[in-house]
Amino acid sequence: MKNILYLGGAVVALYLLGRARLAGNVKVIFRGVSFSGGIVRPTFTLRFGIQNPTDQVAEIKSIVGQVEANGKNIADVSNFVALRLEPNSEAIIPIKAEPSALGIASTVWQYLQSSNREKLQINFTGTANVDGVNIPIKTSATI
Repeated sequence: MKNILYLGGAVVALYLLGRARLAGNVKVIFRGVSFSGGIVRPTFTLRFGIQNPTDQVAEIKSIVGQVEANGKNIADVSNFVALRLEPNSEAIIPIKAEPSALGIASTVWQYLQSSNREKLQINFTGTANVDGVNIPIKTSATI
């Protein structure tokens, strides 16, 4: 009886270790941003590529974080729609965000409308919940 308990504990430990390794191997990559809407209510869509380079199925339960443009916080974003990620594959998750303050929104909109501007640096800092393990995300793109 004791051996069965040890064996059961070892199987559970191996399963949990495999899930933790899976979560550690999943990569979250910033794939781009697009803008829409008007000056009063601008909206942007962040696209994240979620890569699973392992031979196990992963479930992305959520992605949450903050978006900055040229060092200024412009929005908090979240996606709580679960996504099943097959082994050795990539899925694109779009997350819509509306800027949190009208002043920041108008600044970004004016920047986009300007004819002589430098490149826009978009930064995302947050976490992705993969199979119950939180993975930190820190990624950026220059537009």
